[in-house]
Amino acid sequence: MALDTALVLKNARVYRYDPRARAYSRHDGLVLEGGRIASLDPSDAGAGVASIDLGGATILPAFADCHVHLTDTGYFTGARNFAAVRSYEEFAAAVRGLPRESFVLAGQYDESAWRDGRTADAAPLAAEFADSFAMLVRIDGHSCIVNRKTFAWLNLPAETTGIEKNAAGEPSGKLFLEANWRAQSAFMAVLPHGAKRAAEARAVEVALSRGCLHLHAQFVGFARDEYAAEIAALRDLPEAKWYPKVCEPDPQLAKELGLPFIGGDVFLDGSIGSCTAAVSEPFLSGGKGGSGDLRFNDAQVYDYFSAAETLGISAGVHAIGDRAIEQAVAAWERVLNGKPSANGCRHFIEHFEIARDEQIERCARLGIYLSMQPQFDLLWGGSGGMYEQRLGTQRMRSMNALGRIEQAGGVLCGGDDSPVCELDPLQGMQAAISHHEAGERLSPESALTMYTFNAARLGHAEERTGLLAEGYAADLVMLDKDPLGGAAFTDCRVLSTWCDGEIVYAEDRTL
Repeated sequence: MALDTALVLKNARVYRYDPRARAYSRHDGLVLEGGRIASLDPSDAGAGVASIDLGGATILPAFADCHVHLTDTGYFTGARNFAAVRSYEEFAAAVRGLPRESFVLAGQYDESAWRDGRTADAAPLAAEFADSFAMLVRIDGHSCIVNRKTFAWLNLPAETTGIEKNAAGEPSGKLFLEANWRAQSAFMAVLPHGAKRAAEARAVEVALSRGCLHLHAQFVGFARDEYAAEIAALRDLPEAKWYPKVCEPDPQLAKELGLPFIGGDVFLDGSIGSCTAAVSEPFLSGGKGGSGDLRFNDAQVYDYFSAAETLGISAGVHAIGDRAIEQAVAAWERVLNGKPSANGCRHFIEHFEIARDEQIERCARLGIYLSMQPQFDLLWGGSGGMYEQRLGTQRMRSMNALGRIEQAGGVLCGGDDSPVCELDPLQGMQAAISHHEAGERLSPESALTMYTFNAARLGHAEERTGLLAEGYAADLVMLDKDPLGGAAFTDCRVLSTWCDGEIVYAEDRTL
């Protein structure tokens, strides 16, 4: 052991995961050398090696976020974040408080949480920003509001789906489905380059401060030849480990970019809040009785999956409603002949919110990874929540089936869909063990695995990171309390985050 590169972390509670036993063991410290874990026994370092006494702190693998929108997360901060709005009056006031810019962008409003029962509309934008390009994005990202000037600039073809009309047959300013995606892509493309990069850097700083080192960043809506430059820019940001998810049904593009995966937000359907998820039974509120739409036909989904499997590329889709989930599962069954990938691919479904029992079992049998967001239940589950408003009590109680997925042998991977939810794995893990439905709750150990080792598997990185073991990268987080010893995850404070043995965030900068 080279003493000048070694470091002992002692007097700690270190948890090592054993994938075969699916169990954690506790150790007293770590020996780090050359950015890797040399031992879980501090006495192995011998005399003369530098050490840090951690005073009983807990050491866990650094957390992952399997679904994050980086630019939006950093941009929707301060006055641009409408998440705290609780009435139409507050919504209008928030619009009035936005920075006066040529391109005005804000988001995170959620009418399901408003106390007056009203809905957002374009009137405040018309009053305050008639001469600016202006857009407000709903919390789920699946609908937006634009003013007249922006709608005219977008020049959407009349046949574009998702253009809401008012009683007079004129565009209301609300956009859903294809109109929403085209509008957001166009708007993001014209935001100043420096503002986008600064927003992404802010998001990374937040992630590291919350113990989140592994970021599965979603890239949505770029031209095909722009993805390489966007990925390169991502890797110039503050120290983190990146898993770029190019959200195109184009496995060949992943091959060209040297990525083992493709997809993520390849939208088979929309969202529950915007009433655009593809569901078997109609929405009860907010959607005029509709059942959502599928964005692709069955043949298109089959061709995408088939091409990915042939190339050995792990492919993913966004599927929330049971109809969208069925489209994905049925296509995978055809492509994979009812068995896990013969090429070792980790095909995946994002969100998987309204899944039936038999769909869960089929995904487990096929080895489909399920990238889910426990904070969705925290935000919208339970009596009187948005899920119950939109779908009714029976469907609400069957959603985000973490417990049933684990029991079926499925692979759960954790994220937050930031900025839809807080970029905060500790909150996500606590939400997983405090699910509104008792039968869907995970143990603290399972919740941690969801955000560490299973996430590493989804990112094709489980042989080098995602757990604390000899030879693995020294990617770790230190907490002041022990969530595997009885403390709530949300009561734990991140003391530091480490990447390859280097501190990339420290609450106490002298550490």
